[in-house]
Amino acid sequence: MLSYPRHVLGRLRLMAASRLPDTPVERRIRGVRMTLPRRHGLPYFARKGTKYADNLVRLAELLGAHEGSVNLLDVGANVGDSTMLVLAKVDGCAVCLEANPRWLPYLEANLAQRPGVEIVPAVLVAPGTDTSVPLGVRSADVGSSIVVRDEDETAGTAEAESFPALTTTVLLEQHPQLRDVRLIKSDTDGYDVMLVNAYLETFVGSRPVIFFEFDPRPTRMVTPEYEPQKLWAQLVDAGYTSAVVWDNLGNLLFSAATEELAERSAVLDLTIQERGYGFWDVAVAHVDDPVGRRVLEEIVAD
Repeated sequence: MLSYPRHVLGRLRLMAASRLPDTPVERRIRGVRMTLPRRHGLPYFARKGTKYADNLVRLAELLGAHEGSVNLLDVGANVGDSTMLVLAKVDGCAVCLEANPRWLPYLEANLAQRPGVEIVPAVLVAPGTDTSVPLGVRSADVGSSIVVRDEDETAGTAEAESFPALTTTVLLEQHPQLRDVRLIKSDTDGYDVMLVNAYLETFVGSRPVIFFEFDPRPTRMVTPEYEPQKLWAQLVDAGYTSAVVWDNLGNLLFSAATEELAERSAVLDLTIQERGYGFWDVAVAHVDDPVGRRVLEEIVAD
């Protein structure tokens, strides 16, 4: 368990970094050397004693152990840390999507020269979405960002330029390696419910394991047309019947049939103080994907 003094020291370092010029620096994260903005919170989030990205990396390792390699789609790639951590442990290829110009130079510095990795500077949206709607982004020094879709919201902000949007169907057309995608990581600060539905439609052929953030509050803020709780029935209807759930700190909470998550996710309507953590990270596997279901069983047994 992370000691309180170490936690305080990490927070102090993060606060100190926020006061320095945001220039590129080299950092070692989980043994992997990366180029980051100095103010980025990744070194704090992934400090010794935390479980940052362990669940995603372990999913990739287990898939690779069964299939020889992993074909990853990294949506919300940020500086490329997830893909770098995965490919440090297992052979494979990846397509990384990131639209924020604040993170793109670092994503490119970290992965542009890596064989088998393709970088797509775009916001991913569902099939049928009007991609002419202006998109903007709001960033935080710690490494998060959120896409805003309303022209009024982007006007007057520090990053008011428009960003390209790409539907999942066009992404597949432009990157045919994704016909065999086996692991999707989706971390888009509220857009994941919309995108999980799009993954179900677009990548039905390879039945990938889908690892996504589930947090009803930002979902209702940025995609009010999507009711978060309907996602579980949609997953079941698409054949995704097995699930594993972690809290946002990487602690395993439980495994369950996906149909049970509609009731169990009511805990996320409580306050953070009442539930003891921020949100869920969820991995789901298809009923007709014996390897994916086995991977979920193995990661719980670890």
